[in-house]
Amino acid sequence: MNTLQNWGQTLQLAVELLATAAFALSGIMEAARKKLDAVGVCVVGFLCAFGGGTLRDLLLDQRPFFWVRHVEVLWGVFALCLLTMLFLRPRHFVLTEKAIQWPDALGLGLFTAIGVHQSLLLGLPGIVTGALRWP
Repeated sequence: MNTLQNWGQTLQLAVELLATAAFALSGIMEAARKKLDAVGVCVVGFLCAFGGGTLRDLLLDQRPFFWVRHVEVLWGVFALCLLTMLFLRPRHFVLTEKAIQWPDALGLGLFTAIGVHQSLLLGLPGIVTGALRWP
């Protein structure tokens, strides 16, 4: 049972990392499309990556926050910001105008699943988790 629990925690962490990267990428792409400077791109990328998860942790009274427990995620988002600014050129924006919806939708779906899972683990009622259980 312990191995199954470890596998579940690893899967949850992987999903949360993927969702964080997806939201960061959508924020970075939007900031770059608005022609923000490097600091602006990083700020928008960080806000998109960690804003929703921080709000979720606040509402579920989870401490420390996800990005505090896993500080390497901060460095990963920073690296994603730098790499995207280096390789994403203005000529790519025509192609990525609709492509920004993909990482945003992916992040939203993954974070919704993680939020429901965490609230179910905390024993919150179904109306809070969004996953009503029938008797």
